[in-house]
Amino acid sequence: MDLSYVLGKTQLFHGVERQALAEIAQFTERCIFESKYGEDMIIISEDDLHGPDLYLILSGEVTLNKELNHKGIRFRKPVTSLEDEVYGEIAWILKQKHLSDIHTQSRVTLLRINGHKLEEFLSAHPEIAAVFWQRISYTIAKRLTWTFTQYRATLEWDKVFKF
Repeated sequence: MDLSYVLGKTQLFHGVERQALAEIAQFTERCIFESKYGEDMIIISEDDLHGPDLYLILSGEVTLNKELNHKGIRFRKPVTSLEDEVYGEIAWILKQKHLSDIHTQSRVTLLRINGHKLEEFLSAHPEIAAVFWQRISYTIAKRLTWTFTQYRATLEWDKVFKF
């Protein structure tokens, strides 16, 4: 399958020129994970040694867990918005390990984009970088807003949001 075509269908890279997508495809890997019999399977570990890389979930349902306690944040299926699609952006931006593991109990298809090469690409293509960073910022803002909404009525509020 032509990864440049697949990248162009993602919300993160929608509208990017085909030639640029072909360059990004050279350092992108398509991965398919399928848990057996609905068992919980880690697909991206907080200790992932590949990265920090950027991940785009193409299909499937994932849960972010700090521990194997099934009390993580579950995202809907199918992937319908940018904030459902992009993972690993915080680790990639801060060049640190992931904040949590990503699990599945179903079939998940994702793209793993080499973080170091993506950074080099964006430095060489400022017009694409501007759109890319706007979309990443939007994703982080949406997730922060969601987290704020979920926790503001709890007693843990002051622990979650210390500015």
